[in-house]
Amino acid sequence: MQSSPWKVRCATLCFTLLSITGVKLRPLGEQEKMIQLEAVKKSILDRLGLHRPPVIREKMDKDEMRKIYWLYQEKLMELRGNISMEETPKRRVHILTPKLERSTKKCGIPGNSHRYNLIFSRTQTIHQQLSVMRAELKLCKDVLAALKSAAANSTSKAMVNIYKVTESIHGNGEQEYKLLDSKSIDKDILALNMTLNVDTAVQQWIASSEKCLRLELVIILNIPFVSDGRKQMRADDALVLEVETQEQAHSKTRRARSLSVDEDCKKSEKKCCRKSLLVSFEQIGWSDWIVHPSTYEMRFCDGSCPHNYKPASMHAQIKYRMHHINGETPAPCCVPGSYDPMVLMHYNSERKLVFTVFDDMIVKKCHCA
Repeated sequence: MQSSPWKVRCATLCFTLLSITGVKLRPLGEQEKMIQLEAVKKSILDRLGLHRPPVIREKMDKDEMRKIYWLYQEKLMELRGNISMEETPKRRVHILTPKLERSTKKCGIPGNSHRYNLIFSRTQTIHQQLSVMRAELKLCKDVLAALKSAAANSTSKAMVNIYKVTESIHGNGEQEYKLLDSKSIDKDILALNMTLNVDTAVQQWIASSEKCLRLELVIILNIPFVSDGRKQMRADDALVLEVETQEQAHSKTRRARSLSVDEDCKKSEKKCCRKSLLVSFEQIGWSDWIVHPSTYEMRFCDGSCPHNYKPASMHAQIKYRMHHINGETPAPCCVPGSYDPMVLMHYNSERKLVFTVFDDMIVKKCHCA
């Protein structure tokens, strides 16, 4: 279908008027970028107390530049160190009680021994991204008292050994025993507790996908042993496994990085999320007075805040309900929730090279408030 002469004349007239008035035909996205860049420039100048960019006629020599550059790097490292300390998770102590069974199976462990199978199961808080700082099998005082009493009547040296039990690599159904720790029962000194080091076995277990950790407790005595003279040793009152863990640093970094990426707006995303714009100080004509960094990733929060979506607080949820009821209360807005710091190395109004820390310049997370 051909356009009518009237439509053609109308379109030509509109284009001519736009050309005469000097209006540039650019996509809306480009216009938004220009507005954002101007906002960035104005905000940086205001924060630095400048009305306009300083005019730099003479720059520092290479030696002076090198010295202040090292100071700049030290400041960056200090900031990163502070962030790492904030993100380092606290250590946690896990208390595990084993399923305990008296073992009658013969093995190659020497001595007249009383043997117990210890089976520990994973809990919800134990996962593969944990580093074991300490793992100790603790024998409680009641059991030790019974052990010391038995050791006093024993003619041979009384010992407590702990072994890790694994299936034989030969696949013949046999089990292999690796000695983890060994302690003698001193009949002359009354100890309130005894700890056996099982760090290696516990670390290997946590790093693996195995559901259970199998250990063997061997008490070497040449006389019968019971915990209180009436009943056999029980796990709940005899021993516990105490494991102190800390989340691995690289997994924490990886998780933080993943969470940060999740903040970015997906395609056609309309809910509250994080948008980015790369600002090149060279392209905006500021490379003569801003030395480092050469670019800055400006991030901002945008999008709608429907009910219970990324609420910053209970106040934000109440605010949404109030807005929904009467419309007089403003709805929650998509705003920054946290920031990453940035160090700007630049010339000041006195044309001296300095660096300024911006604690709230790079948006890390968005939420509704």
